[in-house]
Amino acid sequence: MTRFRLGLALTILTGLAGFAHAAPVYVPQAEVMDRLAPVFATRDPVRITMAFRAMGEYGRPAAEIVESSINAMGYERLQNGEIEEAISVFELNTYTFPTSANTWDSLAEAVLANGEQETAVRFYQRSLEFDPENSNAIDKIEQIRGEQQTSQLSAD
Repeated sequence: MTRFRLGLALTILTGLAGFAHAAPVYVPQAEVMDRLAPVFATRDPVRITMAFRAMGEYGRPAAEIVESSINAMGYERLQNGEIEEAISVFELNTYTFPTSANTWDSLAEAVLANGEQETAVRFYQRSLEFDPENSNAIDKIEQIRGEQQTSQLSAD
């Protein structure tokens, strides 16, 4: 059976299994990544995310890879000084993976680089909801609060 036919059959089976038993069919990660490879080659976070979402439950084995890849693309933009673009990429990642502490932490980093301290604190706190031991988020919140207190004392 060709890869396309196998992929189509598994997609249909996944849909039927989800409908009939509310349980996903196991799909190997390598197979999912083979289907996503052409989109990954574009290095376009929007296209990658859309392709991943379109796969539904079939794409779930690749979730960690997709999340970390999109995150890396956001950090590339941030390191290149493309702060607004980085924020957009991280927002896309939090929308796609809303329960990931890492995506919220990364979004907080980008908005902090944009000077939005209160928004950064809110996103770091969101990260802590999913990973209460996220030391980066804890440290950054303390740092921001300390800077704000120092600013207030200087203003008085």
